[in-house]
Amino acid sequence: MPSPSAPAFASPAPPQTPRASLAVLGNTVASAQADFDCDGRADRLEFITGINAVRQAPKAIARLVLATGAVHELALDAVDDSSSLIGTADVNGDRCDDAIVSVGHGASTTWTSFLVYDDGELRRVEENGKPVMFLFGGSVRHGNAVECRQEKDASEIVARGISDFASDLQWDAVEDVHRWSTRSQLVLWSTTRAVIAVSVPNAMPPDQDRYWGLSCGSVKLAG
Repeated sequence: MPSPSAPAFASPAPPQTPRASLAVLGNTVASAQADFDCDGRADRLEFITGINAVRQAPKAIARLVLATGAVHELALDAVDDSSSLIGTADVNGDRCDDAIVSVGHGASTTWTSFLVYDDGELRRVEENGKPVMFLFGGSVRHGNAVECRQEKDASEIVARGISDFASDLQWDAVEDVHRWSTRSQLVLWSTTRAVIAVSVPNAMPPDQDRYWGLSCGSVKLAG
């Protein structure tokens, strides 16, 4: 959970491992059919967990099988086995489907990232050369939200955080806007901070959906 004075998104996760098949494959824990390469045909994305026989470390693969038969794999260090795939939506504005994934959980938040098909590869979205991770969820004292939106001619990922830790009569909010420089690269565009006063101690702020949950296309989850 970010502090009121910190950016609303979590620090970037460590760089992902190079793309490689698992030496020992486990079970397919999630899958979806969507058009990831914009050719008008359904492709299949699967998440498979297993053990890397060399490193003996828990691993997971995201495997994209295109309608053409081409297969693209991405090895992930972090993946939430129980709910790795949150849903599919166009997150970067290119009119192709992308995957919204969970890469872990905090005490009350879900750690979220995106997988996109870009330049002939399945890639995890990055910012400043590192995989991005956004939070959504929270408790009665703090919230995090992620929104995919179109602002004029720019597609954006908006990460919001809010908490009343500083005072029972106010909520400290921060909003980070990230824009796409490529299909798989984000840049931090702006940061805005605000204070939301409430008349009753520990009262919830108005428009709670703005600060708790995830909204990307048809994928909408409460915090």
